[in-house]
Parts: sequence; C-alpha cells; structure tokens
Amino acid sequence: MRVLFITRKFPPSVGGMETWSKELHAAMCALDADIALHKPASDHIGRPSLWQMAVFFVSAAWTLVRHGRRYDAVLLGDFALATVAIVAKLASFGRLRTVVALHGNDLYFLRKRGAVPMLYRALCRLVAASGALDATIANSRAIRDEALRHHLPDPVVIPLATIAPPDPAMHAGPRTRRLVFAGRLIRYKGLSWFVRNVWPHVDPSVDLVVAGGVWDEDERACMDGVPRIEYLGVMPYAELPALRATAMACIMPNVPPTATEQDEGFGLVALEGPAVGTPTIASACGGIPDAIVDGVTGFLLPPLDAQAWVDRVHDVMRWSDAARDEFARRARAHVIAHFNWERVARQTLAVLGATT
Repeated sequence: MRVLFITRKFPPSVGGMETWSKELHAAMCALDADIALHKPASDHIGRPSLWQMAVFFVSAAWTLVRHGRRYDAVLLGDFALATVAIVAKLASFGRLRTVVALHGNDLYFLRKRGAVPMLYRALCRLVAASGALDATIANSRAIRDEALRHHLPDPVVIPLATIAPPDPAMHAGPRTRRLVFAGRLIRYKGLSWFVRNVWPHVDPSVDLVVAGGVWDEDERACMDGVPRIEYLGVMPYAELPALRATAMACIMPNVPPTATEQDEGFGLVALEGPAVGTPTIASACGGIPDAIVDGVTGFLLPPLDAQAWVDRVHDVMRWSDAARDEFARRARAHVIAHFNWERVARQTLAVLGATT
C-alpha cells in the first residue's frame, strides 16, 4: 500500500499537531510502510496566515493532480485540509482512499463567529455532502462526538502517544514541591482559574512553574504579582522532560469552553508528565479522559471544583519517597505499553488500508 501523507503542520513549528505529524510519520516509516510526505516547503512558526494556508492547499492539490495515481491512499493531517479529499477523488478517478485526521481546533473552529468561520462551515458541509471522505480518525472520544455533530463519517478513535525518555531523564534532579503548567496560555486551559481559585489555598511551600506561549494576554497577566509563580515563557520542547521530572505534579486545570471556544482535543501534555514518572492532575474536560488513566498515570478531577484541586495537590505533596517512586514506575510502564507511536502507526495504517 502506497500512502501520501499531507500535513500543513510539521516541526520546527511547535504544537500537538506538529508532534503528531512528525512522530506518526517516523513510526509508519519504521514499520516499513511506503509513505510519501507532503509538508510546507518553508517552516511555519506559529499560526499560519490565510495566504500560507491557500499556498499550501494549492501545492497539495497540484501534487495530487500530478502524482495522485501513484498512491493507494491519502492521509490528510487535519480537517482544515479536508477539501483536498475532493481533489484526490477527482485526480484518481475515485480510486484513492481518502482519510482525514481530526484533532481539536481544526473542528472546534467551526464553533466560532465571523466571516472566516462561516466560510469554513460552508466548506465542511461541502465535504460532508460530497462523500469524498472515506474515513476519519479522531484522537479522542470527544473529537469523535464533535465530528458526528457535523455529519462526518463515523471516526475511528486512535488516542495519541508520546516518547518516554530514557530512565536517566527521570533523575534530572530531586523531586521538589513544584507544580508545572506547560501549554498555551489560553482561557480554556484554565491557568487563570487555577491561580484565582486554587493557588491561594495551596500550601505555601509549593511553587508553580509556567511554560508556554501567550495566546490570551489575560492568562499571562493573571500571574503578575502572585507569589511563588515563575513564568518561563516558551521553552524548547527538548528541555521540558527535565523540568517535569523534578516536579511533584503537572497540572491541566482546563475549564469548560464557551459555546464559541475550542475544547481540549486530546492533550498530549497529559502523557508527557507520566512519561517521566510525574503524575498529571487534570480536569475531566474534552479529550483529556482519553489521555489520563485515573489513578495510574494521573488524576482526573471535576472541572471548576477548586476544593478537589486543593485536596489532590496536598495529597500528592504528602506522598512518601517510596510511594512517589512506585507511582513513577507504574505510570511510565503504562505510557510505554499503551501510549506509544508504533501503536498509533499500526492503527492508522489499518484505517488507510481498509476496504471501502
């Protein structure tokens, strides 16, 4: 089976979709799959402009017109590329199997207001009505449900994965009374809610370290003048495992989104703490329950329940060294066994190779 993988997001740009594209491509190649990769000709750091999106769409369509008949299937990296499926069908006279991966904001953007989201919704309806998509892949049950609301083909749920660093990465330093928040500073990820409602009641011996780019200035400003919080800005991805490895817990205090906001599609950071033996404490929002095994790799809490957060942070703070080491061992073992990229690659290839 020959597959063309078209993705508009690829490192060095940083984000969950970029990580998914890179690691999935590498894992499929490691399985000796015949995979051709079509990605942007130049690096896109941050949000791509409409012009960059249009240029990439044209380049992907032209690749399919010229070479589409060489392939048996095409994997589209996210729903923003879904209209390319129509080109794929036309270029191959209907022979190419077309599959699109669904992540989060690529679907949640349909909720927004304005001229661009309105056009995006029209394209969504066009793709759904055309029958050009043979299959969809959702990274969580929450994304599957969102896709069904838009009348897309019933998605196969394939949870994401991470790479667990070697054991020495777990011992970058002693465990400290430190919490780590790593991710975009945007309202639905809940940092400002945590700082206002939970942090004042957390034991004063605990510190909070925040790493991530600013998407919402109010989320950054919530830390101003608040004791025991250090904002590190955007950190290189390679440095995050060592930061997490010295913490007592990573936090994902997501809040339920408004009607026009996105939700957490999956939350790769939920895996990256337990991959180095650090529990992730998270709100049970969006796709996060598919990323965390409660009590094994972390803890799921009711959204907006400040007292539950305070209690869980204090409980983890009181763990003995032996209890912490045992949790780290079991969490890493579970991530390595169940959240690895080889599993994602095999399941994705199965969808790409399924008969229509």
